Amino acid sequence: MSIFGNKEKEENKLEEKFDFSLGAHEEINQSTLAKDIQIHGSIEAKDYINFDGSINGTIKAKTVNLGRKSYVKGTVTADHITIEGEIDGDIQGKDVYIKSSAKIKGNVRYSNIDIQEGSIINAEFTYS
Repeated sequence: MSIFGNKEKEENKLEEKFDFSLGAHEEINQSTLAKDIQIHGSIEAKDYINFDGSINGTIKAKTVNLGRKSYVKGTVTADHITIEGEIDGDIQGKDVYIKSSAKIKGNVRYSNIDIQEGSIINAEFTYS
């Protein structure tokens, strides 16, 4: 017996409270790229990209989260996009969330958009 408890029992209780599965054979794939990474080219993922690095190219996934330290010179395409960093290029998303720390220059194509006060934007917006 451990004085700190049984970690396995705690994990099982959490799994009982929340159903993490999407279906019988489906799972979410999440890719995280840290702030020290620099990419010249394209990133594409099936589900989720959490990006905090620098890219000169394109990012494409179902969900893209651009962290505070992120810099994108190029195109970001996803169903759901959250922007906390800087983009110089095009954004194409169904749901676009622009946080107060975001800096955007370029074109934004969206179906739903949420822009927080404090963000710096020099862009053309197109509803689609």
